[in-house]
Amino acid sequence: MSQDERQFTVRLRGVGPDQYADIVNAVWMQMRAIGCDYCTVTPDEQSDAAKLDARWDQYSEVSWTEGGQGGTPQAKAARAHRTHSRRSAGTDT
Repeated sequence: MSQDERQFTVRLRGVGPDQYADIVNAVWMQMRAIGCDYCTVTPDEQSDAAKLDARWDQYSEVSWTEGGQGGTPQAKAARAHRTHSRRSAGTDT
């Protein structure tokens, strides 16, 4: 590792494969979201890249419009905001 490189380690205990994949994917996405295109997130040796990718693909099944089982927290909040805004404007439709 060169002098301008930095790294940190996160050790996890008691997490299952899906939760592990969620954590790894969330860290990777957070790094991308803050413009960290030059960094890497390296899963452990037990990881299966195909399973991490499959878990990532499941995230797209979340719908802001439809949600699942009553909607995601984001969908519920957005729906409540729209309803409140319409009522405030007198256009409750």
